[in-house]
Amino acid sequence: MQVDPRVLRRYEFEDEDARLWQPGMGELTRLRTWDIFGRVLPPSGRVLDVGGGPGAHAAHLAEAGYSVLTVDPVWRHTRRAADRATAHAEAAFQVASAEARNLPVRRAWADVVLVMGPLYHLVESGDRVAALAEARRCLRPAGVVVVEMITRHAWVLDAARHQLLTTPGIWDQFDRNIASGLSLDPTQDTDHGFFAYFHRPDQLRDELASAGFTAVELIAVEGFGWLLGELAAHMTDPEPLLRAIRLTETEPSMLGVSAHVLATARAPAP
Repeated sequence: MQVDPRVLRRYEFEDEDARLWQPGMGELTRLRTWDIFGRVLPPSGRVLDVGGGPGAHAAHLAEAGYSVLTVDPVWRHTRRAADRATAHAEAAFQVASAEARNLPVRRAWADVVLVMGPLYHLVESGDRVAALAEARRCLRPAGVVVVEMITRHAWVLDAARHQLLTTPGIWDQFDRNIASGLSLDPTQDTDHGFFAYFHRPDQLRDELASAGFTAVELIAVEGFGWLLGELAAHMTDPEPLLRAIRLTETEPSMLGVSAHVLATARAPAP
């Protein structure tokens, strides 16, 4: 199965490894994601990290004692992940090149499957459900899947946050994005832009159900926190903000405010 060349071009130039370490937004996303992992994952086991990029989550979970295999179709990402995996022998993990719809492990191999990026780069619903079905194939019965999405109105909120609302043409972009879910016009040259699909929260719940998962729960990652002014200053002592976001993380009326939402679900029990 081929990866969309628009996605590959993006990551030839974008430093994905730096994203989760940027002051403010990057730190918030990373710390909230790891906090959620700490509460929804089993205490040990095999983790298949699908679309794991340069291996930030894989390294974190390997350090926590999990046995981790991270896969990604982007050569730049797997090379960086391999470097990270060998940098600390006590937290080593495995790395392979693979695409989310064709994973290199046997049936029921994993206790946990992470799908932390592929769904928003698979812009067709059938491809997203196929990736989720492949994740289910790899999970043991009652195993846990954690899936990330970008929310439908994230671009509108981000543009407002960065004071871009007077940019020429931006309102046409908003209209197209909200109507179709696509971040960019697929008929135009996207250059190195972020070509992706932005979900409505209930859509992800439905796609997981279509792939055979049960017990779906939705959790906001950044919640309202990413919209705060002086976010980097809040993150110098992040615990109060993280605690406040946790209070609202599953409130249905607030899920769409978050830039990212995680869904957790279970493979069917025998």
